Amino acid sequence: MALFPQGLSHVDQRCNAGERRVLHQLRRCLDDDCLVWHDLPIGPRARQPDFVVLGPRQGVLLLEVKDWKRSTLVGATRDAVELATPRGRVTQANPLRQARDYAMELVHLMQADPALVHGEGHFRGKLLFPYGWGVVFSHLVAADVQGTDFGSIFPAHQVLLRDDLEEAVEVADFHRRLWGLFTVHYPHTLTLPQRDRIRWHLFPELRVQPQSALDFGDGDDAGAPPLLPSLLEVMDLQQEQIARTLGEGHRVIHGAAGTGKTMILVYRAQHLAAAARPEQPVLVLCFNRTLADRIDAQLRARGVDERVQVRTFHGWCKDVVDSYQLAVPRDGAGSADWFVALVQVVERALETGFVPGGQYSALLIDEAHDFDDAWLRLATRLVDPDTRSLLVLYDDAQSIYRHQQRKRRKFNFASVGIEARGRTSVLRLNYRNTAEVLALALQCARSLLEGAGDALADDEIPLVQPASAGRRGALPTLLIGRSADDEAALVAERVAAAHAGGLALSDIAVLCRAKYLMAPLERALRQRGLALQSMSAQAFRRFDWAQPSVKLLTLHSAKGLEFPLVVVAGLQAMPMRDESLEEAARLLYVGMTRATHELVLSAHGRSAIVERVRQALAEVAAAFAREG
Repeated sequence: MALFPQGLSHVDQRCNAGERRVLHQLRRCLDDDCLVWHDLPIGPRARQPDFVVLGPRQGVLLLEVKDWKRSTLVGATRDAVELATPRGRVTQANPLRQARDYAMELVHLMQADPALVHGEGHFRGKLLFPYGWGVVFSHLVAADVQGTDFGSIFPAHQVLLRDDLEEAVEVADFHRRLWGLFTVHYPHTLTLPQRDRIRWHLFPELRVQPQSALDFGDGDDAGAPPLLPSLLEVMDLQQEQIARTLGEGHRVIHGAAGTGKTMILVYRAQHLAAAARPEQPVLVLCFNRTLADRIDAQLRARGVDERVQVRTFHGWCKDVVDSYQLAVPRDGAGSADWFVALVQVVERALETGFVPGGQYSALLIDEAHDFDDAWLRLATRLVDPDTRSLLVLYDDAQSIYRHQQRKRRKFNFASVGIEARGRTSVLRLNYRNTAEVLALALQCARSLLEGAGDALADDEIPLVQPASAGRRGALPTLLIGRSADDEAALVAERVAAAHAGGLALSDIAVLCRAKYLMAPLERALRQRGLALQSMSAQAFRRFDWAQPSVKLLTLHSAKGLEFPLVVVAGLQAMPMRDESLEEAARLLYVGMTRATHELVLSAHGRSAIVERVRQALAEVAAAFAREG
């Protein structure tokens, strides 16, 4: 059976009677490696054919479906069709001409992608794969049009009739009719990367840009070649299916680092924004401000307006306190106790009805493993009870705050009012990191992932160990300096070399356990003339993501972010005096998995973490050497 990324049952519910006949025949007859989408905008102009079929040995086929009766058809030309309706005679575009125009727009678009065309020879510049279009008249049988001029407007080789949709039709016969709709025929089997590039062109909403490049444009500049997608720049089929099938009600996604959880959240928020009313917006909550700012920037770059609001949890609580003039103690503002009091005040106001619940049409929580139980209980009250649209993204291996680590093994979603049973998806395939970076991160965090894969109930918290997508790169390196300034000089030299080699400054991040470690790094980077933004700056409030600069941030603030080159500096400070080795290893795991291409670690002294990294590097290097 073909794969329906929107979910077969979801498509079936959306189909009209004629489309449903087509759907069931495609489901019955197509092979497992075919992909079928229904009624989705495609390409830069958001054209909307009834079905798009992508077969690895066939190519791309666009279908328009019409459930017209013979008595409905009054007349037709190659451009228009005249129909008899209860409202009188109406004129519509010829569906075959529509399908052709949609297909040719896509052909012109994809011919600008060098990876999808012949590079030389007689067919240079032409698409590698066949394409076609056709119309399905799901109510007409051959007898209805026999003896008419129907075939002069709708040639038989570009049309399917009701006869072709019957259960009695042999699968092989249906294949001949369906694939006979192709205008161009030649043998070519699409590779998986080619298939994903086609998906990238078909569905702009699936595109995933590197974090430094916030252009999620719809490709209006048709004269310019499109950006070339890689594994990191388009959702995989599991991610797409999860994103497209997230219905109303509570939904939970467990995903290891680098599996695309935040990407799905951004897609979902963009989708929900289209239906949200300004007076009942969509709310996105995170724990750390850096991630909230990043998600907000991505949504604005996609053209999403203020119908989606992105806040940190405590930032949202402050908004409520200010808006409803709630009384919060002034003493100790910003302290841990003050934040606890802040949440308690908001929670009481919601319980008593002083602050109305259900203010948001939907709520999406990223990095929910960082949320306290009380926060999650509070969150369920924020969603409109008519939609109950709540999405929770979770990865227990990235719980880096001590108050969460102590209790998560006894936690289940039902205890905080989140209905996870039967509503849970798991993402395991890590696309963010190269195999080398992921191997080192897993080796350093091996004790944290013990028990990963154990069978648990839907509303309990699994440990999800990431699986590599197989992308290869350089082995991570460890730089050891004689002093803080010497280590900083080594780091600055590595950053300068990467920038000189063509890497944008915005693609580079330097992560530290604490802000006090950043000063020598800042000096060394400035001495080399490298622009930077640092969290340790006295007036720092948030990063300007549009500014081309190296970002210096803490390991905690790096959660949810990614950069092609990541330097984790000052390892000799880990574990800090008040944390265990395993807490430090968990935090290091989060930091390492921010690197999409290259990972550098550095220190200027000895510590348990430095020794763990040194040993893990040797083991990983030996393992990859054995693989050749």
